[in-house]
Amino acid sequence: MNNKKSYNVVGLMSGSSLDGLDIAYCRFDIQENNFDFEIVQSITIPFPKNIMQALQQAVIDNNKVQEADLLFGDFCGAEIFKFLQNNNLILPDFIASHGHTIAHHPEKGFSLQIGNAINIRKHVSVPIINDFRNADIRAGGQGAPLVPMCDAKLFSDFEVCLNIGGIANISLDSNGKRFGFDICGANQILNSIAGKLNMPFDDGGKIAATGKLNQALLQALNADKFLHAPFPKSLDNAYVQKHFISILDNFNVSLQDQMATATEHIAQQISSAIQSAFSDCKQLKILVTGGGAYNTTLVNRIAILCNTRIQLPTDSIIQFKEALAIALMGVLRWKQLPNFFPSVTGARIAVCGGEIIQ
Repeated sequence: MNNKKSYNVVGLMSGSSLDGLDIAYCRFDIQENNFDFEIVQSITIPFPKNIMQALQQAVIDNNKVQEADLLFGDFCGAEIFKFLQNNNLILPDFIASHGHTIAHHPEKGFSLQIGNAINIRKHVSVPIINDFRNADIRAGGQGAPLVPMCDAKLFSDFEVCLNIGGIANISLDSNGKRFGFDICGANQILNSIAGKLNMPFDDGGKIAATGKLNQALLQALNADKFLHAPFPKSLDNAYVQKHFISILDNFNVSLQDQMATATEHIAQQISSAIQSAFSDCKQLKILVTGGGAYNTTLVNRIAILCNTRIQLPTDSIIQFKEALAIALMGVLRWKQLPNFFPSVTGARIAVCGGEIIQ
């Protein structure tokens, strides 16, 4: 096992919301089992049109996957190089890259993220760690969610850690055991509605606040079998598209009312997940991160349904916690330590996931 105590790591995350590439230069100092961290610099790079199209096409056309893998890897490498240069940062010990998820099918034994590591290394000559999920899947797990290990190591002061990204997921500590799972589709549903209004997202939940709740649509969204399945469980983008976003087109409802109803659906599912673990939420310390943390309408509704107060962390934590989590996953892989919780993923054993490309 590597006994190095301090690491500089670039964490890369490309989320299901397709809002861009998150790059976070993270510093970790490790004393025994205590992990101190700092997000030294961070940036979100919006996807150029050709990258956006390549990622979207790769999800629906298998023939486009390899081309997108190479293109996206080259894009990631070039952007990391510019990021390091522009901020006068020393080369990291390694880059931990999640990649962009094209398919996630643990029931079939695989998860596929693209972003070719060799192409990344053409721009930044340090080791690349990627393909984190498949080791857990081979051990019978879901390969998801990834973030609970970060929550346990870096945010243990919070009873509940909620991330509202393209997919909303949660991790929590109950009786000394870490649990976590994907709750429901989130920003990718809201962004799909906003896109029809020629907006990238519902800024602050303002569109939702102008709409009215449609009970028939809400019932349809809340009826999906995934929402009622026990954990461990994980969602992928294709499932959200097929089972949730497609429902919106089946109802003759204004876009504002769609937004209000979808926002309520997400709030109900999140509050239900929290309340299933805690009978009294009044005193809970809840960490909320991801782009959805800025959706005031959504966050306020979750607080009302849970009868609790929600305080938001710093912007860097809200925006880059997933990239931070990937960086930590990389550190644990480098040190040959487990980076998945079997209690979260359902795996037979605690695995150390990730492939190292030197």
